Amino acid sequence: MNSGYDQIYKNLILKLDKCDFVEVAERLGLLLQPNGALSVNFLGREYEISSQGINPTDGKPVNVNNRSVLAYYLLSKGKGEPAYSYVPIHNLTGVVISSSTNTKWMTDPLSKTFSQDYATFSEAICRLGGVFNGKLKSGGYSWLLEALPKILLQIVYYEEDAEFPCEVQILFDKNASYFLESECLAFLEGCLVRAIIMTAKTGDTAGWV
Repeated sequence: MNSGYDQIYKNLILKLDKCDFVEVAERLGLLLQPNGALSVNFLGREYEISSQGINPTDGKPVNVNNRSVLAYYLLSKGKGEPAYSYVPIHNLTGVVISSSTNTKWMTDPLSKTFSQDYATFSEAICRLGGVFNGKLKSGGYSWLLEALPKILLQIVYYEEDAEFPCEVQILFDKNASYFLESECLAFLEGCLVRAIIMTAKTGDTAGWV
């Protein structure tokens, strides 16, 4: 039986059949292939996108949510350029969130997996295309990652100390919501968390779901 996520993807593929790939390539800065398909790099893997579907060119398994994020990205009408300024995902939802709300649950697996293991964390980020951006005044190690053209992320790793546990933050470029709605950005964050953990575990950006 197909999951609800599989059905979401199938519904998106139907919409891709009416998508103007030439316009999308120009607007998002994607490569348009001679056969009319689009090429895009997402979390360390190349994908080919056509009206028939979204597939990694390495032929290895991929989580359906990765496919859906790419479909949403192509179907969006977003325009513009990155702001190169980064905020938590809840700042982009348009919903006021109280200071007591726990917004760390999506990144908690990263904090637990890489506690006292920054070396493994940084190696995984590098494999996914991340670039080290220095140590912040707050003490965190900053990495920048182009998740997709026009959608930039800042990933900050805080080491465990005597007062606080390890914490990993994922921040989005302020203009990311031009290209993906808040629910899709949450999908993207989930895909990234999974990719970092599985890349560290397997030593590869592909071959796992």
